Amino acid sequence: MVDILHGSKAAEQHRRHPRRRERLTLGTFLRRFTGVDEKILASVPQERSRYTSLGGVVVSTALIAGASILGALTLLSQVSPLYLVPIAVLWGLIIANVDRFLITSLHGDNDGWSRWGNVLIRLALAVVIGIFIAEPLTLKIFQERLDRQIMVERDQAISLTESRYKQCNPLRGSAPSGVDCTGYLLDGGDQALTVEGNMMQKQDNLKAAESRLAADMEEQGHRERLRNQECYGEDTDETTGVPGNGPECQSRKDELTTFLANHDIPQQKAKVADLKEEIGLLAADRASAEKERAETFSKKIAEHVEEKKRAYADIGLLDRWEALGTVAGQSGMVNFAHWLLRIIFVLLDCMPIISKMLNGKTEYDRLLTQELRAGSACHEAELNFTTRQTTGDYEIRLRMEESRLKAERGRIDRDQRVDEASRDDEIDRLARTFMTSMPTQR
Repeated sequence: MVDILHGSKAAEQHRRHPRRRERLTLGTFLRRFTGVDEKILASVPQERSRYTSLGGVVVSTALIAGASILGALTLLSQVSPLYLVPIAVLWGLIIANVDRFLITSLHGDNDGWSRWGNVLIRLALAVVIGIFIAEPLTLKIFQERLDRQIMVERDQAISLTESRYKQCNPLRGSAPSGVDCTGYLLDGGDQALTVEGNMMQKQDNLKAAESRLAADMEEQGHRERLRNQECYGEDTDETTGVPGNGPECQSRKDELTTFLANHDIPQQKAKVADLKEEIGLLAADRASAEKERAETFSKKIAEHVEEKKRAYADIGLLDRWEALGTVAGQSGMVNFAHWLLRIIFVLLDCMPIISKMLNGKTEYDRLLTQELRAGSACHEAELNFTTRQTTGDYEIRLRMEESRLKAERGRIDRDQRVDEASRDDEIDRLARTFMTSMPTQR
């Protein structure tokens, strides 16, 4: 028969042999991770294997968590894994302690919505921890594949950066209007742009001068033809057909002379020649400036590209995490393996809680509840006894104090009466003395 306060005979024997209790076996070590009380468990030794297995699940989860954080740390740091082992061990102990707390909180035979509410909350916490354990291991398993993906993306980003710099900083002219060049414009091509601007202006002037010269020369030819036709007597719509140096011939000559005077064609030809010469010189200056511009831009673009490469020198944990999403989206097999690992590790971390719930209410839970209730009752009785004992002592001391005060008041009253009697006797004596002395004075 089980004693509520002290357990069965086995538990009594367990208490009588402290050395046996202190000896640490593998089963005892594993059961410590479940938070069971060996004193109570000694009353139901059949439950030991169950809680030993449950402790093994907790230890396995802790070992997986330690391996996971060790893999994550090796991805983040380049130091030897031997220096990271203490951190992994500490993390494993933290996970084991959390799982121990989750299991311990479910001990006992409490029932109802509160128990299931606690179970759901603890399962949610276990899922979060499981995902946190699964991700670093997943990244470690797919590290080589993820690093290749990261390098491909970084090479593309570097090529895009170089292409954008070249596109936004052309050797001739300004950046195209349809390209966003914010942050990609470089300094160093001002001289080439100035020469290019001057050359374009000179070319525009040359085109205008050549157009004017061509129009004036065409007009000059037309007027000379009209003069010749009029003076030689050719009959046309614009001439009289009368030969000789008549009025119309002289008029055509005057018009030609006036036109030539107002439109200095030799000067225009000289100006066109000068513009062509200036454009030739500017072309040489532009070639030199463009060469200098190309060298400057090539150097600066190379510096920016090299800076980009240095920024991409290291691969971080977040880079691999982002690449995992990209690779999983590209490869159905990788996505399947990723989710499979997640589910496995989440189930492993939830296994202590699931195992506890699958076992249901064990005999140990019943005894633990009885032990807790008995301990609570004993504590309440002891508290009531201590309270009553303390209040009794104060009541006795209060009564003693009241008796002392009462005796003291009686003594004070007696002393007061004695004093009053003494004063009355003294008054009487003085009165008698006074009365006897009256005749003698007469």
